[in-house]
Amino acid sequence: MKKIKGFVFSEKKLAGAIFGFLAITAFSLVFGPNIYAQFARQDNTTGWGNGYGYGYGYGYGFDGGTFAGYKTTGNPSTFGYGFGYGYVDAATSYSALNGYSVTPSSMATLVQGGVMVPNGSSITNTTAVSFTDKVTLNVASGVTISIPSGTTFTSGSSANFSNLAAANDVSTSGLSNVTVAGSALSFGMPNFDLTVSPAITITLNVGSGHDGQNLNIYRKDANGTWSNVGACTVSGTSCTFATTHLSSFVAGNTSSNGGGGGGGGTVAQACTSVVYGDFAANCFVGYQYRSIASRTPSNCSLTAAQIDAARRACTTEIIGGVPTTVVTGTTDNSGFLAAEKNLVKKINKALAKRLSGRILLQVQAQGQSWYVNPINGLKYYLGTADDAFLIMKKLALGVNNKTFATFKNGKAPARLAGRILLKVQDSGKAYYVNPIDLKMYYLGRPADAYSIMRKLGLGITNANLRQIGIGEVK
Repeated sequence: MKKIKGFVFSEKKLAGAIFGFLAITAFSLVFGPNIYAQFARQDNTTGWGNGYGYGYGYGYGFDGGTFAGYKTTGNPSTFGYGFGYGYVDAATSYSALNGYSVTPSSMATLVQGGVMVPNGSSITNTTAVSFTDKVTLNVASGVTISIPSGTTFTSGSSANFSNLAAANDVSTSGLSNVTVAGSALSFGMPNFDLTVSPAITITLNVGSGHDGQNLNIYRKDANGTWSNVGACTVSGTSCTFATTHLSSFVAGNTSSNGGGGGGGGTVAQACTSVVYGDFAANCFVGYQYRSIASRTPSNCSLTAAQIDAARRACTTEIIGGVPTTVVTGTTDNSGFLAAEKNLVKKINKALAKRLSGRILLQVQAQGQSWYVNPINGLKYYLGTADDAFLIMKKLALGVNNKTFATFKNGKAPARLAGRILLKVQDSGKAYYVNPIDLKMYYLGRPADAYSIMRKLGLGITNANLRQIGIGEVK
């Protein structure tokens, strides 16, 4: 009898649990469409189906079920990786490097996959679209558009964003006194001035014969006027630049004015000043790019140094499980260090002591590297590979060969944890003593040293990092 009662009671509890689950599910389906259900599959199995990717959880998409799938694992209100039900078009492929690769004709399928999401109820009537993952638009041979994850395209008024289009053979009518390299690219929608945040990266195929040259970038404004908006340094046949506006673009050089048999015209003067925009969030083929907001005079030609200032070397590394852009090619750290110093309000000596000798990676910024000096408890910004190598040398402790020979099994004594050791009697070879296991790592060339230091780095939040004072070497 007790067994029967227990069974009936458990059945009641089970029925209640099922009812509760159904109620929650119904609530999610009724009230969740605009909150959840933006799941983008990455497994390249075409059509609708179960697979893995990134997105939110339960619901039926932003328009009631026609577009976008839903995640079935993890927290439904948190955007992240998991399994779920979604769509992948046959013309779409996915890779960690390029994200979702599409052609202009298949770009609209990104909506159905939950990768391109309108801020309105329909892609045909919205003022903006956002990208939940990186997208590479392959327009033609050597012509690509790289759209970072989190990018938003915005229109001044409601528009049909399914009309987004790109073409690689458009007219340059109205562009005078410019020798064009390659074909002009158009990307956007007719009669709409679309802005982009953050910047997207465009690569043009300018043809052979321009490798290593500096070319100007010209953009067609909404009124049909072409303007010089930036520059690029050609690598092979590729000219890469960043932009925060969608329009028509072409690369080229200013040519001489004047007619009558090519008589002596004038060439645009060099720019006396240039104002740059922010660097793009993503690293593209080894560089971050930024657009040019303004220049003086307005029709001036950029110098080689001004062109170089529009980009900086970088890499993409996985830090804390997240792809992170790491700047490796800028040596002007004064502005960055000044800003970081102002953010250090209160020193936490206990934290600095606990992290003594560690390499810290600023994961909530761009993965910048810092070294906590065991001698004074201050952190030193490592910057580029050359910067890091120089700093390590200046903070190093000299060790003679006799003392170094007493270190057994490639380990240093505990008193040297976290120190940089310099073999003063052996060509100044440098070693980093990892404070975790006391193993000594040969730093070698600047690039080797930088790679080792980052490999041994510890991710740290901005809040904790800014409780450690900043030191500088002169």
